[in-house]
Amino acid sequence: MELIAAWEAGTGAERERLAPALEAALETADPAGRYALAERLAELDDHRHAAATHLAAVLAAQRRALPAEHPDVLETRAALAHAERDPAAAEAVATDALRAAGPRHAATAHARLRLAQAHERRGDFAAARHLLRRAIPDAVRGIGPDHRRTAGLRLTLAEVYERDTIRYASLHRGALRAYRSLLGAQRQYHRTIESLERVHGPGAPIVLATLERLADLYERTGTLGVATAQYEAALQWHEMRHGPDAPETRAARDTLARVYLRGRHPERAVPLYEPVHHEHEPTESEPDEALDDLAEAHLAAGDEAAAQEVYERLFLLLAERDGPDAPETVRYLAEVAEAFDEAGARAVAVGWHERVVAALTRAEPRDEAALSLARGHLAAARDGAGRA
Repeated sequence: MELIAAWEAGTGAERERLAPALEAALETADPAGRYALAERLAELDDHRHAAATHLAAVLAAQRRALPAEHPDVLETRAALAHAERDPAAAEAVATDALRAAGPRHAATAHARLRLAQAHERRGDFAAARHLLRRAIPDAVRGIGPDHRRTAGLRLTLAEVYERDTIRYASLHRGALRAYRSLLGAQRQYHRTIESLERVHGPGAPIVLATLERLADLYERTGTLGVATAQYEAALQWHEMRHGPDAPETRAARDTLARVYLRGRHPERAVPLYEPVHHEHEPTESEPDEALDDLAEAHLAAGDEAAAQEVYERLFLLLAERDGPDAPETVRYLAEVAEAFDEAGARAVAVGWHERVVAALTRAEPRDEAALSLARGHLAAARDGAGRA
């Protein structure tokens, strides 16, 4: 079924977009297709109640035709427990699956996955971690390392390890445990990526999404060199798969530029923001962050003239949209002045401070407190420029 294949290869955002089509297909699907569609739909919080209704109907039909401990019945029970967020039902079906199907069966892997997720939702990460660490080797030996249930177990364990990493890092003397959890998360992500690449191909959306999750983990734990390499690889795949102007590619480009700035490589960030300089137009809801990021990258790279040019362009766009003396535009002028102050470009900052003072002087009614503060900033900038 094409919908199922698209779901399996898709990212979270793509699965959200597929949800209405899955719901519509449920109405005409045969029992097997109905189960497959509803089980996947139950992954989305906004659609799990609809999924539960269909899964309950499938389960009722199965119980009339099959023994109580048939693998299909166990699978549907596990899916329904997950859709209903029922931890007691998840516990019961995991127990029944282990007894009836054994630890290496796909139905047992599914039931254990849903029980681990129930533990996770309740905040019992130790129980989830213990269960997953036992379930993964059984699944690898029984249904193989590339089965979607095995991948689900690995990703869930990686998420638990991630939480442990952050939690332990905040504790006194928790550094060693945080490091061990970090290694565990990395190991599970790497193995999942290898498996997903074998199934879907190295550039599939779900592979890229998992690669970016691993990169995000590296970034949040301060391993910027490795994170940068992962984000660079993800951007290359997005460009090849979606093209340079696709939303996915733009998001990946923005993320990589942010990491370059954080890693003190603004000269690498500038080319990633550069296309925005020619393409971007402001909207009512968008605060023109892309152009601002480009200017920040120029300023961080020490190119004050390029930063000034981009800030000027953005000012003209904002002035046209909101008015040259509108509070939002004056606030922007002050932010630019502050940016040049912080970069040590006091001579350039003076001009922007002067524009803030001029705009506040023209304002009716005049905000004397704001004007007095702006004049103080201007005096400080002039003093700093004179001593530079």
